[in-house]
Amino acid sequence: PVTVTVAKQGGVVWQMLSSRGVGNAELSAKEGVEAARKILERRGFTSMRESYYLEANNVLTVNFSFVQAGGVCYPDLVKASVALDDGSLQSFDASGYLAAHTQRELPQPAVTVDGARAKVPQDVEILSENLTVIPTAGKNEIECWEYQCQDKNGQKYLVYVNALTGEQEKIFLLLEDESGSLTV
Repeated sequence: PVTVTVAKQGGVVWQMLSSRGVGNAELSAKEGVEAARKILERRGFTSMRESYYLEANNVLTVNFSFVQAGGVCYPDLVKASVALDDGSLQSFDASGYLAAHTQRELPQPAVTVDGARAKVPQDVEILSENLTVIPTAGKNEIECWEYQCQDKNGQKYLVYVNALTGEQEKIFLLLEDESGSLTV
């Protein structure tokens, strides 16, 4: 059986859950991410980038966020889970995307990516940097520079610096292992 939740307004699929038993994994995590991406694209979710994934019981759950003008809009989140035995959709949750998605009028950052680096702890190596939109309490959003960093022990972090004020907004611990990635 499959359970589907449809939005009353617009008739858009909000959530879906399949109770099909999943067999042995035949697909890699990379193939599972690509299968999830193709499923989303067929359902009209384009301009999406995978953020993180987690594998459990031969099901890969991938978080995708909308990309606008090269920046990742984390509030516009879609979660898609695919069975690693055949790449079929096991679950789907577009509640974040449907609640938050809009074409944003993002201001030009007042703080450059180089200027924002000064708010990143000096004892870490910056692995990547990207312009993002992150959610805040109260359903607000902040345009930030996102820095993926690593300390001398190999622990990874995400540091968010406000692109308008230059103030550090958030730091998350990035946990990665063979089953995927999570932020804490």
